[in-house]
Amino acid sequence: MVRVSGGRTVRPERVAREIAGILEEATTAVDHVVASAHPSPESLHRLHRQMRRLRTGLALWEALLPSAERELLHPLDVRIKRLSRLVGRIRDRDISLSLLQRFAGKTTSRRDLERLDRYRTRVQDDARTGRELLRAFLRSERQARLLDDVAERLRSLPRSGSFRDPHRAVVLAHVRTHENLRRAHRKALRSPSMERLHRLRIRIRRARQFTDLAVALDPRHERGFSSSLARLQKDLGDLHDLDLVLVGLDEEVRKTAWADALREERRRRRREILKTLESAAKIPAENGRPRPKTA
Repeated sequence: MVRVSGGRTVRPERVAREIAGILEEATTAVDHVVASAHPSPESLHRLHRQMRRLRTGLALWEALLPSAERELLHPLDVRIKRLSRLVGRIRDRDISLSLLQRFAGKTTSRRDLERLDRYRTRVQDDARTGRELLRAFLRSERQARLLDDVAERLRSLPRSGSFRDPHRAVVLAHVRTHENLRRAHRKALRSPSMERLHRLRIRIRRARQFTDLAVALDPRHERGFSSSLARLQKDLGDLHDLDLVLVGLDEEVRKTAWADALREERRRRRREILKTLESAAKIPAENGRPRPKTA
């Protein structure tokens, strides 16, 4: 327990309630997808986001627990991660369909249109099948009480004295997430491969999610995440969408004018991102650092 400005304290119970709130939002998103015959791309995006937020919260919760308690929570986190990845794969199909619509005017030849019609049909079938599988997996995990078990882990606080200092856990998690971000930034700047740029995006997102959680938990943790990093995360996400679609194209579709337009768009976005990385040569260590607020 840590005393902060204004006589307030950070208690383990406070951490549990905050993560339980994230869990409640994730549960609502899960139930909405399960109840929908054909979940919309927006509902899948919302579910994916809530799943990632939940995993960030659980990572902090695990850091507070003694090893025996962590061993009980870790398998639940692994199952949530598996579901999150399944949602992500279905969203990739939705992105392909969105890009087909967005760049549809780039293709004029009859042969290209026939190729793209076949490709669209395959992606639509994959997206529909993926939704059915996802709903089945989500329903199965709900019946297996996955989210209820996570809630139980949050309610079952360890014995008195076994809980680690919550404030120290927040500080250490801040240092770890932002050091991972700076390391990913250096690697992407040195060799901006598809994999390294994607890793940088993940690190930015994780640092942003943690900053949001830390601010909610501790008033001493000032929100210092720059808007430029938020924009970079979005730009990296758009680039990654193009990368995934282009890498997964069939040979016949790669030869279409539509695919050429995607490649040109990817080159343009990549140039802009590399320019941004070079102009921001390093990410400051104090970004979002927890510290007492002055009166």
